[in-house]
Parts: sequence; C-alpha cells; structure tokens
Amino acid sequence: MNDRARWNARYASENAPRRVHANLVRLAPLLQTGRILDLAGGIGQNALWLTQQSPVARGIVADISDEALRQASSQLARVLCDAAALPFAPHSFDTILCTRFFDARVRFDELLTRGGTVFFETFTTADAKYNPAFNPAHRLDLARIPQIFTGLEILYLHETDDGRHVYVTLVARRR
Repeated sequence: MNDRARWNARYASENAPRRVHANLVRLAPLLQTGRILDLAGGIGQNALWLTQQSPVARGIVADISDEALRQASSQLARVLCDAAALPFAPHSFDTILCTRFFDARVRFDELLTRGGTVFFETFTTADAKYNPAFNPAHRLDLARIPQIFTGLEILYLHETDDGRHVYVTLVARRR
C-alpha cells in the first residue's frame, strides 16, 4: 500500500489524529504569526488552532492524504503534495508546524522567512525500542539536528521518553 492510500485509510477511520498538539499549545509563544504551514498536517487542527491565536495569521495545511485535506477546516488553504516535492516558493512561511513526521529532504531554512520559526516534533532513533516496525527512515537521529536545521537557531530542544514513544520537541528560528 502506498503512503497516500495508507493515510487515506487512517483518516477515514476513527484512529486519525484530531487533537491540537499539547506541546504546540505550550510553546506557541515562541512562534511567529503570519503565514503558517502545517507540513504533513493531516486535517490541520494544529494550524487552525495557531491561526485562531492571531488575527493576522493565515494557515495552509499540506498533506499527502486527500481524505485528510477533505476533512480540514475551510478556514485553511489545503495543498495535496508529497513532502519530497513541496510546491512552495522559498522563504514563504513565518512558521512551519511539523509533528509526528520527519523527512530529511525537507529544508526548513529554505521555506522560512527571516526570523521565521518552526515547531517540530517527531520520533527519534531511540523510539525503536518501543516501535521496532516503524520505518527507521522517518526517525530522527539527534546527532543530525545541526544538518536538518541548518541556518536555524535552536530555541527549545527536549527529548521525551513517555514509556510508549521516544520523541524530540524542537523550536527553532531562522537567523
């Protein structure tokens, strides 16, 4: 099953992520307002919440699942795409949200405006102890943070082991 079919099936079920991310709510004061991209954002609940915090914010949810985008709020622009081939101009976003997704080909520094921020949270290589079947290409090796977030100043970085997953939460700003 390809990625689009797999995610479409998940978003058609009751098991799809629908809650606003708790760490996003907690760390939102570190983020810029303006044009917000929710990358691999599913139904865009995180972008919708963040846009509702500021009258000048506008949100875009980009995802591979057309089913997820169909369910996204009409208050968000929706873009069907693969993260490996993002259709956005360089330096288009004031903030990028990226939760529970990692693809080393995504260049956050090239998508962010000067002073733009990224909220990023994903599984780390240490998560293999809990979820050995998860695709290792989509786990972040913490040693690669300087490469993945090149050109960005790390404002917040914390790895969490909650007994079910090991994940990193990161907020960074383009210099």
